[in-house]
Amino acid sequence: MGIGRAVILSAGKSEQQAGVELERKPGFPHWTAGFFLSGQTEIECAHRTYLLGKQQCLILPPNTPYHLRVQKREREVWMLFDPRPDWVSWLRNPECPSGVSLVTFPGRSWALPRRSLEELLEWWCANPPNVALAENAMERVLLLACQRRDSSSVEQLDERVQRVVQYIDNHLGEGVSVDTLAQVAALSPSRLAHLFKEQMRLSVMQHLEARRMEHAKQLLLSTNLSVKEIGARAGFCNPEHFCVRFTRWAGRSPKAFRANPPKRFAELNPEAGAP
Repeated sequence: MGIGRAVILSAGKSEQQAGVELERKPGFPHWTAGFFLSGQTEIECAHRTYLLGKQQCLILPPNTPYHLRVQKREREVWMLFDPRPDWVSWLRNPECPSGVSLVTFPGRSWALPRRSLEELLEWWCANPPNVALAENAMERVLLLACQRRDSSSVEQLDERVQRVVQYIDNHLGEGVSVDTLAQVAALSPSRLAHLFKEQMRLSVMQHLEARRMEHAKQLLLSTNLSVKEIGARAGFCNPEHFCVRFTRWAGRSPKAFRANPPKRFAELNPEAGAP
């Protein structure tokens, strides 16, 4: 199995005025990172509120809904991406079941990530975009962010929810029922459903499917396994059902997703053309 590479889907530098509000619904299938250059923004996601300002970043896994409010005029560099498969385990914050990472770069530690962000924008905004160099710069800034990540600053969720999230990650290829997860949490199924939805903002089964789809996407991009075998490894015994669910989640069939990554770039950046 090859290690693959990070795929940058879109990136840019934005400026928002105070009072602007943005919202993302559940189901977005890609990773997102925002590096804040100035201003102040409040983001509600994953059962907590983050107040972000200069020299901070927030890294969000797929299927992470949020509500954003700009409190003071802000500037940020943002990126949408699919990471290398072997990176997912450390991109996801181990101290936060939702996987969200808040990172602060104090003082001079901001110099290296800022330089990488400038290079990312330079190569990505070239005409035509130099995708390989942009992805290299993106990988560097993400590595720097995860190295700097202060896990203790992230509020932990209920220990029972953490056990369920960890169990799901360890059994993605198996048949997992709500009753089984309730036993893992030592709760009744109804109590688990209420607590999980309250803290994760997704139902247990929505979270399970999102993790299975993320796993399937990684296998499609990094292995030569058949779609049927990938579906089985992602917990789907029926290949047709897997294809239907994946298509609904990713917007295209597993074969199309694997065959044409540049198409994803063109769809998100129609004015730029294919890289």
